[in-house]
Amino acid sequence: MKSYTIAFCTFLLAVPVSADDPSDADKALIEAVQGAGGQAMQLAKNDARLTIAFHLSDKDITDETLDVFKDAGNVYSINLRGTKITNEGVRKLAGLKGLARLHLEKTGVTDDGLAHVAGLESLEYLNVYGTKITDAGLEHVKGLTNLQKLFVWQTGVTMEGEEPLKEALPNLEIVPDFKKEKERALISSQRAYEDAAREVTELAEKMQTALASSTEAAMAAQEAAAALKAAEEDVAKANELITSANATVVQTNAAVEKLKDDASASEELKTAAQESAAAAAKAAAAAKESSEKLVAVVAEKKTASEAAAKASTDAKTAADESKTKFDETVQKSVDLKKKFDELSAAE
Repeated sequence: MKSYTIAFCTFLLAVPVSADDPSDADKALIEAVQGAGGQAMQLAKNDARLTIAFHLSDKDITDETLDVFKDAGNVYSINLRGTKITNEGVRKLAGLKGLARLHLEKTGVTDDGLAHVAGLESLEYLNVYGTKITDAGLEHVKGLTNLQKLFVWQTGVTMEGEEPLKEALPNLEIVPDFKKEKERALISSQRAYEDAAREVTELAEKMQTALASSTEAAMAAQEAAAALKAAEEDVAKANELITSANATVVQTNAAVEKLKDDASASEELKTAAQESAAAAAKAAAAAKESSEKLVAVVAEKKTASEAAAKASTDAKTAADESKTKFDETVQKSVDLKKKFDELSAAE
């Protein structure tokens, strides 16, 4: 057993170190980067290239910091986002021929700085978001045939600068692609204008319906109010009849009482007076009954009139709201058409 153990250990010692392990130079670079406030690590277990980041450092990262890359040759990625580097710092990266990814966003790099990137033939990714790069700076990257993605948000780059670069590098994705953004904006503007135009047509029909309903409701309210007024007039007339009938009752009753004390009055006269008084009382009762029925009718008419008035008010409010929305949509349609025309004219 002991002999087998010795043989196995001898085999392990004989296994060569993997070619993907960091070289002494890479280890020295990792140590230097960490000492300068950055982070550095091997790209993958089987890939010894280094990925380096300074964007999370708690130290000021300046052009002098990038002296650590002198004579470096195995760097895959560098992240300098938000650091204080300038064009001079980028110059110190010019010798990193294997560099594939470079973050320069939110730095002090300008067009002159990109001149130092022109020789990074392996570069696949470049981010200059939030810098002072302009169309002139893009001239320096036209020769980077491996470049696949370029970020130019919030820079001085325009569509006029992007298009020649896209022609030079057909496989390059530029973010944002101003031409595509403009085309999308034009399509979106056209759709918005067409949608608003259709909405105007729909709202016009709804507005006409609402106005017709409002007119009908107003007429119904007027008719209900007129019916209420007529019923109230009928009650007033009925009350006048009650008053008159009650007066007749009083008079006939007085006549009956007077005839009772008149010895000279005949029985026929007394009977006629009593019948007259009874008829007056009956007429008064009928007038009262009629008035009570008319009062009930007035109550019904009043309820109907109030309901019709409310319906008229609600219909008018709905019609006014419909017209307001129609007017707003018409203006919106006009504005969208103007925007669409402006975008179209700029083509």
